[in-house]
Amino acid sequence: MSSKNFHLFNDPTVPLGVIFFSLLIILLPIVLITGPAIPDIFISIIAFYFFTLSLSRNLWHYYHHPLIYGFIIFCFYGVLRSFFSEMPMQSLTNEGSVFYFRYLFFALGAVYLIIHNPYLTKYLTIVLISTILIVAFDAYYQYFTGFNLTGNPLLRGQKRLTGFFGDEAIVGRYVAYLAPLSFALVYQSFQFNKKIILLSILFLIICEVIVFLSGERAPFFYISSFSILLVIFIPKYRIQRLIGLVITFLAILVILEIKPEAKQRMVDHTFNQVSSTIIPYMPYSPHHEEHYIGALKMAKDKPIFGIGTNLFRYVCDRPEYDYKRSCTSHPHNYYIQILAEKGAVGLFFLLIFYGYFCYLALKQFYFLILKKTQNLIPFDQFLWIILILVFWWPLIPTMSFYNNWNSVFLFIPIAYFFKNNLFR
Repeated sequence: MSSKNFHLFNDPTVPLGVIFFSLLIILLPIVLITGPAIPDIFISIIAFYFFTLSLSRNLWHYYHHPLIYGFIIFCFYGVLRSFFSEMPMQSLTNEGSVFYFRYLFFALGAVYLIIHNPYLTKYLTIVLISTILIVAFDAYYQYFTGFNLTGNPLLRGQKRLTGFFGDEAIVGRYVAYLAPLSFALVYQSFQFNKKIILLSILFLIICEVIVFLSGERAPFFYISSFSILLVIFIPKYRIQRLIGLVITFLAILVILEIKPEAKQRMVDHTFNQVSSTIIPYMPYSPHHEEHYIGALKMAKDKPIFGIGTNLFRYVCDRPEYDYKRSCTSHPHNYYIQILAEKGAVGLFFLLIFYGYFCYLALKQFYFLILKKTQNLIPFDQFLWIILILVFWWPLIPTMSFYNNWNSVFLFIPIAYFFKNNLFR
């Protein structure tokens, strides 16, 4: 990249307002380390900015996509279901579910800023890669020494990596979400630069290994699935990515020989858990299964409209829904949570959303097999479909559907998908 590409602050063609709101997106990877509050403030500001801008400038063409229409209806249905639930105030205010529509305006606001600021994606990519590498190497240091660079110890009892995240073992989740996003951004800008793409594959290897060592199984599924789908769909560098996966596997084996703690959770403990569920060898633990059973009891009780948006935590201890240790803040699966809280109506929207991307992926795979290259979605655009498929995968434990920290990761790929499809 030449120096002329870094004129974010002195390019007169980029309005100051666009620069300011672009900085909020560029700084998201950093502020996500601080917890959910600051990232939520940033995305809410961007959402409000775009909402008012779209009204004042009649930017209605930003909303012209079936997924956007469906999202708006889904949000209105959620608010309506809250009003008619048995605890409307808790349903509306818990985790800001009444304002869930802000993620749509955040995504569209990001699209607007990407279009009107040609420097945003490059700066975001630089900040992403730099921040991830710092977080990853800090986690490696903690894995081998017991303390991270700021003196934060491993999570007591479980000996899990926490890194810069205090007493929360979410290093793996942070890296597993942002590393594939970084690769997609790099590929979009440098797909014809072999050296940079090979460095990006090395970057993925570093991230895959630390996600495994973090002991977080769902994030390891995310980053592994992303890498496998890369091997299947990438038009070039397939052999290099496959070699990268082999190196990842060998690196994990070597590290486990030196310090076998991660194997106890990721291999031994996982096998013991998945083999002891009611349906054996499903990708979740017996504890998650208990949450699911409690949520499915709610869905059985109110199958059409559910118990009310975000009310699982308030009713899970009732005798008719309680199952062993099923009561918690959320049932740890987006789809089961929506089924329990918004019923079949709410689940319909989520399945249509995910089914749409499955359809695009299957069509891409079909044309890839038949070698009909003229029908293929360009891979730099298809990468965003891969990210959405991986991050919204329905069959593994997840955070709450309304968790604002988690939603930042989910909606940035959606923003780039909209940018590529609404404004080609």
